[in-house]
Amino acid sequence: MRTRDAVIQDLPALIAVDAVAQGSPERVESLRDAIAAGEAIVATEGRTLLGYVVLNHTFYRNGFIPLLYVGAESRRQGVGTALLQAAEARCRTEKLFTSTNESNHPMRALLEATGYQPSGVIKNLDPGDPELVYVRFRGRP
Repeated sequence: MRTRDAVIQDLPALIAVDAVAQGSPERVESLRDAIAAGEAIVATEGRTLLGYVVLNHTFYRNGFIPLLYVGAESRRQGVGTALLQAAEARCRTEKLFTSTNESNHPMRALLEATGYQPSGVIKNLDPGDPELVYVRFRGRP
């Protein structure tokens, strides 16, 4: 498995691996914008796209991962960890933030296993499912 910058030619494969994007024109447009901005990283094995992560620096001028997605058949195989590591390597700030819904137990477990710490809660984004904010202090154990 390797990670690399996404290119626009990856967009159909990103949509194919992302069940949410398949039914959301807004998500597709967001992915297109992230690729154009150089903010999307993909994980591949051979010619197969396994997942992607988006990294920007828009959260109070800190690194922020607004989206990490691993295809259903590639989960629990280290793809999410590899994508987080790729984003961390490209982050320009000491603090790297991300968030996930309280109900997203697999993502919460991944973040905790890779050294992310709880940083706060945002209510009212998704009714009844608070957004949990996490931070990773780069350069610290």
